[in-house]
Amino acid sequence: MAVEVLPGHRHEAPRLGAMLDAACARHGRIDQAVCDRGFDGSPQRQACTDRGVEPVIPPKANRVEPEPYDAAAYRERNRVERLFAKLKEFRRVATRYDKRKRMFLGWVHLALGFIRLRARTNVNRA
Repeated sequence: MAVEVLPGHRHEAPRLGAMLDAACARHGRIDQAVCDRGFDGSPQRQACTDRGVEPVIPPKANRVEPEPYDAAAYRERNRVERLFAKLKEFRRVATRYDKRKRMFLGWVHLALGFIRLRARTNVNRA
């Protein structure tokens, strides 16, 4: 839906709003944002609701008032995790040899294209 590269060891949660904007600009309306526990914060939930997106984020263990979430939709998150596992099969992406963000993103997009072609080829064989 959208890809962004952040410098160093920065957390993605503060960039959720910008990523939702990029995904909405590319695909139109988004119904749900399925995120892991690291995104369980009021600013991230507000970023989702401001854009008309339902946040599907399980609460952290230390949250005083846990927010409800769609557990069935959260179980589908494994598809994203599998995509990242496939992406990391491309050594150049997994080890990030490229120093420039633009070059690295180019390889990420190329690898995602190969993954998509492989998936379409497997569907046509079935």
